[in-house]
Amino acid sequence: MHPILIDFGSFDLPYFGTTHLFLPTYGVLFAAGAMLAWWWFVRRARSLGLPPEPVFNLAFYALIGGLLGAKLTLIVIDLPYYLDHPAQILGTIRSAGVLMGGVLVGALAFIYYAWKQKLPLLTLGDAIAAPLALAQGIGRLGCFSAGCCWGVASDAWCAVRFTSEAAHDQTGVPQGIPLLPVQLIEFGFDLALAGLLAWMWNRRGRYPGTVFWVYLVLYGAGRATIEHWRGDTVRGLWLGGALSTSQFFSLAAIVIGAFFLIHDRVRNLRRA
Repeated sequence: MHPILIDFGSFDLPYFGTTHLFLPTYGVLFAAGAMLAWWWFVRRARSLGLPPEPVFNLAFYALIGGLLGAKLTLIVIDLPYYLDHPAQILGTIRSAGVLMGGVLVGALAFIYYAWKQKLPLLTLGDAIAAPLALAQGIGRLGCFSAGCCWGVASDAWCAVRFTSEAAHDQTGVPQGIPLLPVQLIEFGFDLALAGLLAWMWNRRGRYPGTVFWVYLVLYGAGRATIEHWRGDTVRGLWLGGALSTSQFFSLAAIVIGAFFLIHDRVRNLRRA
């Protein structure tokens, strides 16, 4: 566990007051995952004979939309707190935000730009599914390094103890208590999902959009399940703590993905 990669020290900033600036390990790992996914997606699109420049821009706008969506969702979830403590908005720069909110906004940016550029949306959706799952998995390693998104207290053989005071100050992760490493569990799940989606993408004869719809269903189901073992509340809890914000997004992803999988299956049967 190493939350701070480079420490730049504290500075006095107008309006925000004294602010401690540093390069977080999470940010480096997140950027590495995003760049790897970006390269993989553009490479796939090139193999489909699509023009490189609009595809490159498509990935860029989707990434920016995802970043902004994740952080804005986090702020909206706890808006009264941020209105009372505006300086803490700057702290969301170092925060992962709500990943499922980022996926939603990133997807909207992806759809809009692909539509404007007359790119094959469903084909590109299939191409980005596995790279997206891989990037999310690498991002979970960043969560583990930062101590955020921690799990419930557990006596399981794989339980871990966080001891970094810096991580505790940034995320509030409990110190010295055995916790279920849900970050690593989701990392393994995301890698397995990326492998499955990559295998599906290489198959021939599938209907365009199938890989992406499968991604929505499986990632949504996996994320909704793993959320039950989360011990933090910063992502927002609803219905008396029964569901988190990410679980609401996950359930929506499952419904959307399942609907289009069934829709495409029925349409194919009618054509047969």
